[in-house]
Amino acid sequence: MGEAGKVQGEKLTELFNELVAKKIIISMNVVGAGFDRLTCITGVTSAADGSYLLVDPPDDFEGAAAVKDLWHLRFNFNGPDQLEYIFGTRGGEFCEEGLKIPFPGHVERLQRRRNFRVNTLTGTQMHFQLKKIQGVMDLINVSLGGGYGVLTRHNFKFMRGPVLKMEQQIYDVSLVFPGDHDRPGITVGVKKAAVKRVEHDQDRGFYRFAIEFAEMEKQEQNKLTQVIYDLQRWYLQRRM
Repeated sequence: MGEAGKVQGEKLTELFNELVAKKIIISMNVVGAGFDRLTCITGVTSAADGSYLLVDPPDDFEGAAAVKDLWHLRFNFNGPDQLEYIFGTRGGEFCEEGLKIPFPGHVERLQRRRNFRVNTLTGTQMHFQLKKIQGVMDLINVSLGGGYGVLTRHNFKFMRGPVLKMEQQIYDVSLVFPGDHDRPGITVGVKKAAVKRVEHDQDRGFYRFAIEFAEMEKQEQNKLTQVIYDLQRWYLQRRM
């Protein structure tokens, strides 16, 4: 470890080798292309001009990367210590193993724990109530700290504007994760949550909300942790 907050030198290689061995999910962003996907580092390799990371490319990466002549990529992930790590690279190319990108000079370790977001599967919903309002959201993504989704149903037929307001608290929240032939569906309860962001899609006439989970029982939190782990593993298996 070099200066505080940075991983570099031999420790950097050790960190990446651990990510490969444990198949840790990372988030990859193509700067300037609005592209953010989950993937993983599959290997570390060396050449005459330096060290490189091998990264499994998401299916639609090639189109997003074509926006720029020189790839500018940013990555973040939860490390073995559950702290958030971020790094960036410039350049790279396609190779037989996937993407071959230059080794970063260092990885920044942030002194905070991060709730890693993962995209949900079709049919995942959040049910909630607020006084007389009962609503359903289709969840787009979820983390241990909250969820983000589109309000699709509520029981106030003639209400104009958003049903929920900023900082409003909602109760009796149920996160409903669909099952399939391999596993049953799971429902996770949240005792109290709060609205942290409201977005209006004027073209399509609906509202999206970012919800923070404010109070959960330990058992329910453990269930949600397992669901997120299973979703990450499912996305990873689709890459392999």
